[in-house]
Amino acid sequence: MEEYILICDGSPAGIFTAVYTAYEKKYPLSLTYIRTEEEETLRLFASYLSVPTEEEKAVKVGRSLRRRLGERVTRALWHVMASPHPDRGTAVLRTAARGLSGECKGYLLDNLQDPYIALAASLDKTIRNEIHHYYGFLRFSELRGGILYAEIEPKGQLLEFLGEHFSDRFPEENFVIRDVGREEYLVHPAGKGWFLAGNIKGDFQVTSGRESGEGSEEGDGLIYSHREEEIRKLFRGFVHAISIEARENKNLQRQLLPLRFRPYMVDFR
Repeated sequence: MEEYILICDGSPAGIFTAVYTAYEKKYPLSLTYIRTEEEETLRLFASYLSVPTEEEKAVKVGRSLRRRLGERVTRALWHVMASPHPDRGTAVLRTAARGLSGECKGYLLDNLQDPYIALAASLDKTIRNEIHHYYGFLRFSELRGGILYAEIEPKGQLLEFLGEHFSDRFPEENFVIRDVGREEYLVHPAGKGWFLAGNIKGDFQVTSGRESGEGSEEGDGLIYSHREEEIRKLFRGFVHAISIEARENKNLQRQLLPLRFRPYMVDFR
């Protein structure tokens, strides 16, 4: 039987637009797949359709899922779409379809006998764990002018989830979180809402940092405030003071704080 491959840009809005298109064109959902990039080898007996992102359609899908499946399931599907997994779009489509059909009992993502629901549940758990890690491991540094700046390199697209959390914690602070791998920025002006932006790092780079007398410039080209330098010295001194060399356990440290988080933590620089 003919299969239908919908190709979108991989963003949450793009995936939801593809879901809308699948229903709009009345494709058989069991034979419909959502891909975030074109396949190297085209399938026989398959129709390919490129789906441009349309915010209006994406909003309609999100609203319908929230109304019919509930906030918990919709939130889980947002986590799935934040994953880099190539089948995340199909997992969202098939999971939503099973939920809307009314066939599943209890919490939708507990119906693990369905392979795509099982995939969605696994991706949801992975992204939730990743978000939770960054709640604790993300480190802000104060730049000249009082802007708080942090860098991360997550597996998934986590900026909007971190924006919800840190804007609630620091509503009156100017802060920026940079996703190094994707070169995306979350910007939060003090007292206002946060937003996502492209490459804005040039706004924080100053060539005459050392001459200005307002802080030091490190290898990343960012100018840190004097207060930041003092706090870093005090924190490192505290860490060394409480450390007990005889009880050092490297394996346990790596288990509690994986190595991949450390390059962007002030504690380990």
